[in-house]
Amino acid sequence: MACDSILVQLGSDRQTTQRLVLAGRLAVTHSCPLIGLYAGLVPEPAWCYRMENAQRYFDEDMARRAALREVVRGHFLARTDGLPVSAEWRVPERDSVACALRQAREAGLLVAGQYDRDSADADARQLLEALLLESGRPVLVVPCSGTFETLGTRVLVAWNGSREATRALHDVLPFIAGATACVLCAHTAADARPEATPAAHAARVLERHGVAVDIQHGPGGADTTVGELILTRASDFGADLIVMGAYRHGRMRERVLGGVTRTLLESMTVPVMFSH
Repeated sequence: MACDSILVQLGSDRQTTQRLVLAGRLAVTHSCPLIGLYAGLVPEPAWCYRMENAQRYFDEDMARRAALREVVRGHFLARTDGLPVSAEWRVPERDSVACALRQAREAGLLVAGQYDRDSADADARQLLEALLLESGRPVLVVPCSGTFETLGTRVLVAWNGSREATRALHDVLPFIAGATACVLCAHTAADARPEATPAAHAARVLERHGVAVDIQHGPGGADTTVGELILTRASDFGADLIVMGAYRHGRMRERVLGGVTRTLLESMTVPVMFSH
């Protein structure tokens, strides 16, 4: 089992270099192509046409965005020049979520950035939530601060026996060979279903891939409580990676994240691999 390509989401945020370094390291480990995707969303121009000198404002904004994109492109090329794998720079044909998703669905793994709670950048939040819920690919979300010298040596798997948790478990297997894992079984009230797959089944899957496993159980509760429990246990375990399903509220509200998912996105201190 191997990863056939890695796509890293790049931008002008302060952690884009850390994402690129981490994605490059994974690409080298798995001998697979690295794709750098610059997905800077452009707001719809209609609203600004009511402004005085609207066309000039819009042209200046587009020129600023193009210059910023070239800076990031130069950074990507410089950082990947010496890598022993192919590296490809991509920009979606239009700066929209739909076009970014079209590119992302090709990759074996997406590496994206946590949105910064101190920033008012709604575009970053919108793009990340779309990648999590609509790409169909596992997404490794890198915290917006910190450095990460190891990944997948000590892994906390958040387990509730659901389809999403199962998908996340199998998606992470290529990245944790020889790791030590803690399977944390903690259910929200909505997840406590009789058909849920027991944690012992997840442990067997990991053990068949050479992962040493310990199973822990935690109290159930509200989404926020379970999210905080996952983060606390990950810290106690010394995890360098958390693995969990990405959940949404309701089948018809595609981009409304579930409470546990949102808690981790807002408060993570180590990378988290999500699958939906």
